[in-house]
Amino acid sequence: MAARSATIWKILGIAALAAPMLLFAVLRFQPSLDPAWMAFDFHFYVVGLTAAAAALACAVVMASAKTLRETRLLFLGLAFLSIAGIFAVHGLATPGFLVEQYHGSVSVSAWLSAAVGAAFVAISVTGLPPRAEHFVERNGRLFFGITALAVFAYIALSVQMEAWLNWVPIENRNLQLTLGLGSLALTGYGAVRYYQSYAFARLPSQLAMMGALVLLMEVQTIILWGQVWHISWWLYHGLYGVAFAVLFAGWAVEVRRAGSLRAIADALSMRDALSQFNRGLEAPILELVDAIEIKDLQTLGHVRRVSGYALAIGRRLNLSTGELRSLVLAAEMHDVGKISIPGALLEKPGPLTEEEFDVIKTHTVRGDEIAQRVPALRSLAPAIRHHHERIDGSGYPDGLAGEAIPLISRIIAVADSYDAMTSKRPYRDSMSHLEAMGEILRLRDVELDPRCVDALVAVLSEPGPRAAAERIAA
Repeated sequence: MAARSATIWKILGIAALAAPMLLFAVLRFQPSLDPAWMAFDFHFYVVGLTAAAAALACAVVMASAKTLRETRLLFLGLAFLSIAGIFAVHGLATPGFLVEQYHGSVSVSAWLSAAVGAAFVAISVTGLPPRAEHFVERNGRLFFGITALAVFAYIALSVQMEAWLNWVPIENRNLQLTLGLGSLALTGYGAVRYYQSYAFARLPSQLAMMGALVLLMEVQTIILWGQVWHISWWLYHGLYGVAFAVLFAGWAVEVRRAGSLRAIADALSMRDALSQFNRGLEAPILELVDAIEIKDLQTLGHVRRVSGYALAIGRRLNLSTGELRSLVLAAEMHDVGKISIPGALLEKPGPLTEEEFDVIKTHTVRGDEIAQRVPALRSLAPAIRHHHERIDGSGYPDGLAGEAIPLISRIIAVADSYDAMTSKRPYRDSMSHLEAMGEILRLRDVELDPRCVDALVAVLSEPGPRAAAERIAA
């Protein structure tokens, strides 16, 4: 039933995105349905609203970022900023409204806003060479400021010197094809990357970005082949605004689910962190751990503590260096599926209902799906999926029992249980170390693997063991 519903929604989404292009094709091939409509005042206000929406999108992205050192978000913000400023000139230069006659800045700004925006979007999903990346990271504020000044200068020159862009041969078809097809390629690349993001984490912000970029591709298509001042040409002005409406709707759902504006930044940057990790760069895994933990502030630090306890247990069990590395990585990623769980549910200040707990339990399957899509994590997918299984078969999601549960999962289960017991929640106090040990021993050979329990008890019985494990987790 759920699969059928998902298929229906997918079909409806594709149909909604395809409808504007079908309408455009009908208008272009039936000239009688595509009359001219020269409404200068209306043009000014429609363009102004779209430019304001782009400026708001820039503000949201920048506000969601922790710092302007986050280059992916910086360039996405600059994409929206450039669209806002340059497209605003397309409205300000409307002939017969603020200016008396047509100037090149009207057409140039329409083409340029799409091209510059597309370029920044492509950079935001691709990244820069290491040296350039480090330079932008160190000088994020300066880079943003310079770009903002350039956009402001473009607006000021267009207002004060109305004819300053008349020299640009914007009516040259070869130039139009270069700008149009280049913009389509760059925006399409961005849409594909965000679709890949959505395939990993199924987050609203990622789906909204993909949808918005597809709509912007349609805008670029209509600019390229539409007939100026005809209904088919007006269609792109409406689509520009709809693209930002889709974006804001997705962001609103994301913030409502997570309860934090930061969730937008985490969603938009998650896929790149996974890609970098897959290429052998380990630093991005810390970004993912942060993204997991910010979803559930009640358990802040839980992932790192579990990793520390799991490593200590693994060493006690004499695992090899390679096995220990896999264990720590699986422990760090064991809750990655929570990235898809509504934050309000994760942070609920009280016991969960049965229905709510069923939603929480889906994080194991989602974690498995995410890991399966990352070659560097694929071998750990079973460990991530089964870390809530219990040796008596009472766990989830598959009810595995005994040795059928991967050893890494059994280790994580013990480490996870101990940390959960000794951590405070809004609806209950934390257990003391001795109380938690008593409960762990009670569950030994019932829900928790006896060897792993014995290893944890031995580790935490040594001089300074708990502090050592927590130092590892820090």
